[in-house]
Amino acid sequence: MPKTKSSRSVKNTNGLNIYPLLKSFIDEKVPMFEELPYDWRNVDLESFSSTKKLWDFQIEALKYAIRGLYYYYDVLKADKERFWDELITYDNALDLPSIMDIKKSESDVWKILSKYFYSYDDNISYSNFINRMGFWMATGSGKTLVIVKLIDILITYMERELIPSRYILFLTYRDDLIDQFKVHFEEFNKSQRGKILKLYELKEFHRTINSKKFFEFPIFYYRSDNISDEQKDKIINYELYENFGNWYVILDEAHKGDKESSKSQQYFSILSRNGFLFNFSATFTDPRDILTTAYEFNLSTFIENGYGKEIRIFDENVKIKIKNNGKIEDFNENEKYKIILKTLILLAYLRKKSREIRYVPELNLEYHSPLAVFLVNSVNTEDSDLKLLFRLIKEITSTEGYEKILNSEIFEDAKKSITQNSPINPFDENHSFSGSNITKEELLDISPSDILREVFNSETAGEIEIVKSKSEKELVLKLRTSETPFALIKIGDTNQLLNSLINEFNLRIQETFADEEFFSNLDEKEYISMLLGSRAFYEGWDSNRPNVIVFINIGTGDAAKKFVLQSIGRGLRVQPIKNGDRKRLGMMPEYSKYKSYILPIETLFVWGTKADTIETIIEGTKKIIENSGVRIELKKNIERIDGHKLFVPTYRKVRKIADFEKMLEDKKIQKYVINSIDFEDTKSVFDNISDEMLYFFYLTNEDEPVERIKILRKLFEDSYWDKFFRKDNNKKRLGWFECIKDIFRYINNQIIFETIPDIEECEEPIIHYKGIKIKLPREKEINEVREAIEEVYNEEYEKKISITGKGKYEIEIDFIKEHYFIPVIKALDKEAVKNLLANILREESEIDFIDELKRKSKHFERFDWWLFSKVIQKVDEIYIPYTNDDNGALEKFYPDFVFWFKKDNKYLVAFVDPKSTEFTSGYRKIDGFIRLFYENDKPKIFEKDGFKVIFDLYLYNKKAAAPEKYQDFWIKNIEELAERLTKRFDNMP
Repeated sequence: MPKTKSSRSVKNTNGLNIYPLLKSFIDEKVPMFEELPYDWRNVDLESFSSTKKLWDFQIEALKYAIRGLYYYYDVLKADKERFWDELITYDNALDLPSIMDIKKSESDVWKILSKYFYSYDDNISYSNFINRMGFWMATGSGKTLVIVKLIDILITYMERELIPSRYILFLTYRDDLIDQFKVHFEEFNKSQRGKILKLYELKEFHRTINSKKFFEFPIFYYRSDNISDEQKDKIINYELYENFGNWYVILDEAHKGDKESSKSQQYFSILSRNGFLFNFSATFTDPRDILTTAYEFNLSTFIENGYGKEIRIFDENVKIKIKNNGKIEDFNENEKYKIILKTLILLAYLRKKSREIRYVPELNLEYHSPLAVFLVNSVNTEDSDLKLLFRLIKEITSTEGYEKILNSEIFEDAKKSITQNSPINPFDENHSFSGSNITKEELLDISPSDILREVFNSETAGEIEIVKSKSEKELVLKLRTSETPFALIKIGDTNQLLNSLINEFNLRIQETFADEEFFSNLDEKEYISMLLGSRAFYEGWDSNRPNVIVFINIGTGDAAKKFVLQSIGRGLRVQPIKNGDRKRLGMMPEYSKYKSYILPIETLFVWGTKADTIETIIEGTKKIIENSGVRIELKKNIERIDGHKLFVPTYRKVRKIADFEKMLEDKKIQKYVINSIDFEDTKSVFDNISDEMLYFFYLTNEDEPVERIKILRKLFEDSYWDKFFRKDNNKKRLGWFECIKDIFRYINNQIIFETIPDIEECEEPIIHYKGIKIKLPREKEINEVREAIEEVYNEEYEKKISITGKGKYEIEIDFIKEHYFIPVIKALDKEAVKNLLANILREESEIDFIDELKRKSKHFERFDWWLFSKVIQKVDEIYIPYTNDDNGALEKFYPDFVFWFKKDNKYLVAFVDPKSTEFTSGYRKIDGFIRLFYENDKPKIFEKDGFKVIFDLYLYNKKAAAPEKYQDFWIKNIEELAERLTKRFDNMP
């Protein structure tokens, strides 16, 4: 079996593993998004604006948010105590109250909270604050887009009365982050129709709510570090705005920027005590934040899923000054030059690679131009890191320095040092990451001329001069021998630094580019090869360009750790094609021929004051995620598959015939269920609204709006409406605006488009076996499971083992020779393993079925070959679309098992679902299957690769009795399944 690194536990004060508990709870306890009630999942999660769509991981974050809200508000009816009790029970080994309850010993926090929450035995129960969810998302993963989309979803749910009506407050800790939020918010807002979202500063709260406009939804924002318990100019007293705790509060990195952060967090809890709190961050460190994390797409996950550059950390220290008995001392001159030269050599190599790859015509790739980012601890002190770094660069680029440093043995030593010291890979247990991603021979070919040309935009050495831009936060550097700048200095305030550099280094200022801004246009200004800066700019900007990050004297404290993670996150973005996917290509088989070009550009190389500290920071974050489960990959059953075809269904949407009158007469169209009052209100509004207003409110982004409006008007005609609407007073009211929006969706799904099935051969139809997650407290127990899996695989038998140490068997590991992967893991005690194992067989009906199948497999010997597999919903994309009776919406039915049978040149792909006891639901699924895979009451025959293929569906229940129409699709035992399959083969031409 493949080996996985054991997780080094991230522990709280009780020595217990801390992990995203709430995410694990949602995975186990809450229905999948696709299974939620229609009103909860009937939201657009993908579109953002005319130019942006959300990535799949951003959509996944929103799905977790929705599932959490559904469980809290719909299932638990906002009962905090019940929610808290369920979480305690879910993982009672953690003893959550001891970790999370607020103690009187936390005096500052206690003083604030005790005004609003009851205490017992010098404790304030964390049940008071459990109405929250954390979203632990890597820097550069687009948290702001998710936040804006979440705001829209909250408003939609309030309109539908799914969640209580509350005001929404967005908080972050810096002005530039608020500006970034405003930009994304307005971009999203421009694409909205029918409701007006408007931003207001929190100071305007009382005036705004007293003059609220019709159709307007006010969204409030403020700097989180300016919320306090006193009122000043920009500082506001939370008590004046707490609104009885009726807020939906959204925090973006709001635990930063405040020396009294632990106090300010409590203000947010008070504001949201009768609402909900959403906490977004790339660097959760507090156990309470980690345990209440509902979605995790952290640094390691971000990279592992291919969305970020690979990371390589050089195992050497970058220091340009040292302290000795309190005095600052320089390193040996040559050593300092060597440190800087290594970064310049690597940068020149990367910039050459980027240019070369653009000239490979068959690739058509437009990678960024690589950038080196130097982050320093001090800027304006007499011996500041920034000035020392500047001096070194100035000396290297001077005419004298070219001969003394660049064109010397120091330069050659620097090149050898890079190639001889392979950088550390913090994710080296994953097979997709390997090597340093540097072609050593090509790097050794880098010449001093390459450094001047690629890094400094010059053919000859020369003195540095400053280019003054209109921004007071940036300076630009260029050589006098070049017309093109090469570096940008970005700090909080450049005035003092500018005067210092002029005086100390006798620099000349050039005003040529005085009105030009560089930092905000960094992606377009590819000639800027170096960015020198302080902590002032590491967050709130996005660029694909960083390929080298150098931390100089940053330190190792908690603040430094967060800074390092955030900064690395800023350098991770990659986009091989402009406006294309942001995923790496280097490890994809079709690009293997071009690895030497692609891998360097898809790598972020990191130097730090202390390399092992940076590695520890990254590893520590990664280990928290590993505490929520060690991933084990089982074996694909290559011997049994033996090269046979694994056909699976695929689907595409196509436009129906253009004759709309015939569409309206189509008897297969599902009726739209509507509340009687909604129908009358909607019809009344519809009769009095113009086509222009319908277009403006609903169809500005749709094709053929005129045809859609024509169909809608036809549906409401007296002679037609009863063919397409079914009134039901039990149906939840939506209101006329949402009804019209929903009916347009119905028109799209039922009248204009239809789903067409097709067939494809898939090399990997089942993938969940690669991610069997085991979450056990001790490495010893994890290894016991691994060893048992290995033993069963080698010996080809079954074995029962205990994973809880409570003296009974909780799982069985079974070798089933006809299964797609081996071995199969079954839960013998579903409750005991509920939060310890993921992606295994856990339902009793599934286990009974597979056990019977194993005993009676001889019944399938009549076929030339067969194979089957468990299907995990949403992980394995094998499903059957069907129509929901209530609303005409398309649903996905994921059967529990898929079978492949072969006889001569015929294939039969069968879906079997053992737990279909809800007969009405089962009938809907059968109807959907028949609509797609039957023709003239017989299975439709697909032809692929010289084979004839049909699909079949069976709902398995020993006690089931189905109406005559559905009897052919219900089975009670394995013998009956074998007989039905035989008849299907016999009837195939």
